[in-house]
Amino acid sequence: MINRSFTLIWVSQALSDVASEMTSLALPLAVLAATRSAVDAALVATVVGIAQLLAKLPSGLIADTYNRKRLMLLCDAARAAVALLLACALATGNLTTIVAVGSAATIALFSSVFGPAESGVLRQAVPLERRREAITRNIVRSNIAIAVGPPLGGMLLAAGAPMAFVADACSYLLSLVLVARVAYTHIPRPRAGAGKEQEAGTSEGTSADSPAGASTGGGSGAAAAPAHPLRNTATELTLGFGWVFRRSGLVVLIAFAAYVNLLGRSIELLAAFGVSHDGAHPVSAGLVLTAAGIGGIAGGLCAGWILKRLRPTTIMAAASVAWLLMMPCASTGDELTSAVAVGLVVFSLPSVGSLVGLTISVEAPAHLQGRVGGAVTLLAISIAWAGPGLTGFLIAAQGPLTASVVLAAPMVAPLIVLAASPRLRAAVGRIGTVAAPDPVPGPAAGPVAEPAPVVDPAPGSGSGSGSGPAPLPGAVPIPRHPDTVEPEVTAEQDVMAHVEAVGAVLAAAAAPGEGGAGGGRPSPGADRRSVHLPDAFDPFTVLALGLGRARPLP
Repeated sequence: MINRSFTLIWVSQALSDVASEMTSLALPLAVLAATRSAVDAALVATVVGIAQLLAKLPSGLIADTYNRKRLMLLCDAARAAVALLLACALATGNLTTIVAVGSAATIALFSSVFGPAESGVLRQAVPLERRREAITRNIVRSNIAIAVGPPLGGMLLAAGAPMAFVADACSYLLSLVLVARVAYTHIPRPRAGAGKEQEAGTSEGTSADSPAGASTGGGSGAAAAPAHPLRNTATELTLGFGWVFRRSGLVVLIAFAAYVNLLGRSIELLAAFGVSHDGAHPVSAGLVLTAAGIGGIAGGLCAGWILKRLRPTTIMAAASVAWLLMMPCASTGDELTSAVAVGLVVFSLPSVGSLVGLTISVEAPAHLQGRVGGAVTLLAISIAWAGPGLTGFLIAAQGPLTASVVLAAPMVAPLIVLAASPRLRAAVGRIGTVAAPDPVPGPAAGPVAEPAPVVDPAPGSGSGSGSGPAPLPGAVPIPRHPDTVEPEVTAEQDVMAHVEAVGAVLAAAAAPGEGGAGGGRPSPGADRRSVHLPDAFDPFTVLALGLGRARPLP
């Protein structure tokens, strides 16, 4: 794994994700067995979806305001208590619809807070150049849970009604123990009233998540309060949307992901309807869901390799073509053809999601991580709810094949947009580049105005940090984030990298047709960004490349 903190979080959440997927199937089945009402069983899933949707923006603001590690611990403890409550209710025969719905909503709310808090902790724990790898591994983790959790939950429910929920509670308690050993430095939010500077991700003086000046003493005291109270909650909640909508390339990609989320729910329904022959063969429908899980795992494993070799525009165009071709194949009714089609389209999802997610991890400022993530997720799932209903209506009216063609047809739009608009094509192609890294505090930045942060060190871990050598005047800066543990670079290596970069730029400027001594004006279409830079400036080390689950995005 990448480092100790990442390994602790990855293992804890792998177990927790599997247990959560188990109970996502086990709880509705338990309600159905207890009440004999399909409506009550469906109500559980509906309430979970509504709770998650309503909690997206507030949970991001909470994660940006309070100590993220302690929020994670609180969420794990609360979810473990609720899971044990469900197990006790089942064991004593007292499970009612109200208890099930209230418990499911409570777990969903705490999970919504846990997600953005985890993202903020990972941003600090994982070095910048390894965030793409970290996020693709998290995608694999989520898809393993999606593939393994539901059948395992059904088996435990058959073995004994409370077993799945006891396992869920144990996973949360184990997660609590592992997360408690993660090293994390809590930095209070910047002073209120930073306004546009906060929203843009820049601030004068100290970065919002810089460990400079952090106390390295024991961190077991009370959680640090925000540096300043929230004076305008509505404005604070919408800062993430402002950050997103100023980036046209990211908006295009999120709109693409939103429709992909709708199709993701539709294609599974189309395939399951076809291969099960109107519900007569449910085992065949299960094969389709298994293929989706396998495709997601494979896509997560290959996402890093794909992102290193293909441009964002190429990935987006390839995914569009895959959906256009595979949607009709999934509706043929043939088991093998449908399973392969579903597996292939789900294979494309981790790469698309990674383009969105690491953009947030790298470009969004530390104090806006939760709100930007909440805004992106809310936009990306905004129309997914319409997928099953629209698909069912089209199947009933025109049949599966026609329904698949109608649903896939809008995927032509991204291809037309990318081909017809050079401006949007360039904006999408720039997704992941870092225009202005967080400022690195140092002697020139003046005194640190914020109070000393609280430190939650891992047992036996050391302390101390450094900002590294300053870049040479006029050289292309290496993006550095102060909340990231960077690999040590000697002064000689740093100087030589800058010298090589300047030499490459000067050589390009002197080349014929590029201006300078060799030939007047730049040639039309010449792109100065194509100048080869040394490995220290490899743009893929600062690309924003990953997000969330393969199904749904992000």
